[in-house]
Order: sequence, then structure tokens, then C-alpha cells
Amino acid sequence: MLTLRMIGQNDYSIREDGQPIGCIRFASERTPGIWIWQVQVNIPGAPFGSATSLNDAKAHFKKVWLAFKEMHGPDRLAKDLRCDEPAEDALANSASFHMENGQF
Repeated sequence: MLTLRMIGQNDYSIREDGQPIGCIRFASERTPGIWIWQVQVNIPGAPFGSATSLNDAKAHFKKVWLAFKEMHGPDRLAKDLRCDEPAEDALANSASFHMENGQF
């Protein structure tokens, strides 16, 4: 399950089953301001992008994360995310996006 943890005003850490895998933040220094998202794993070519709203950023992140995870496979991602649990368990459930204090 993907979770969104607020770490600052308009700044979020994204986790899958407790492991940090990315971030979304509002870039107010841009004109107009945009939501920037990034997959953050230790594999070259981790995707990133931007969106005009937090909901669009979440949707784009989720779509790209699922494709990235499929391309690299659960064993490699589990190793790079330094999970202690088996790869199938660590990366199995990416179908929903929740906030730690409630569901989107």
C-alpha cells in the first residue's frame, strides 16, 4: 500500500509498506507553482515529473511507480529499498494510496 506522510507544508514522503520510495512537494518558487514528484530508490533512471495539483502528482507517481516496479522486478527493488521481508511481501500491494491519517 502506498502511503503519503506530510513532512512539511506541501511536502510529502511516499512510502510503500513503510519503506520510503519517493516524494511529492509543491514548488512555490516556480511560476506558476507546480507539484513535483520523484521516485527515490538507488537504481539509475528512477523517474520524476511534475503536475499542476497534488491529486495529479499522486496519480502520475502511482502510474510511473507501478511501471518502474514492474520493469525492475520485486527482488531488485526490495534489495535497493533494504527491506528485511521477502520481495513478494515487501512489494506486493501497490493498488491504493492512503494518507497516514486517512484514505484519499
